[in-house]
Amino acid sequence: MRPVFSALLALCLATPALADGAYTAEIAHQPKFAPAWRSMVTLPAWVTGPAATSVPTTSVTIGGTPYLSGHLCQPHNCADAQMEVIFSADGAKSWGLLSRRRGGRLYQMPLGEPDEAVLGAMEASWQRNNPG
Repeated sequence: MRPVFSALLALCLATPALADGAYTAEIAHQPKFAPAWRSMVTLPAWVTGPAATSVPTTSVTIGGTPYLSGHLCQPHNCADAQMEVIFSADGAKSWGLLSRRRGGRLYQMPLGEPDEAVLGAMEASWQRNNPG
């Protein structure tokens, strides 16, 4: 009985307790929560894979600088899952505007920390791709 008790005590001491006040960043990287954390901050497969439905890119100028603008969406679900993309002409940077519609509500998330001008260009592109 004593070895079983010792093993259970050691296991309890090795497992971090969850309590109010625990730091979010620490919890997010604990083995119990890390897989869920990583899946939450991962782009959907339709964005990262080659199967997205897309259109040819177009050249745009933002603040006197040339860029490429593109649009893609989830196959068979374009009305509810889209992404606008802006690429720097040299290919060194890209930004995105991920748009999801759930239950009639539109949720948009900028990616790559676009400045106001680039974000505005992506929002305008979304409007052109979603008239009315």
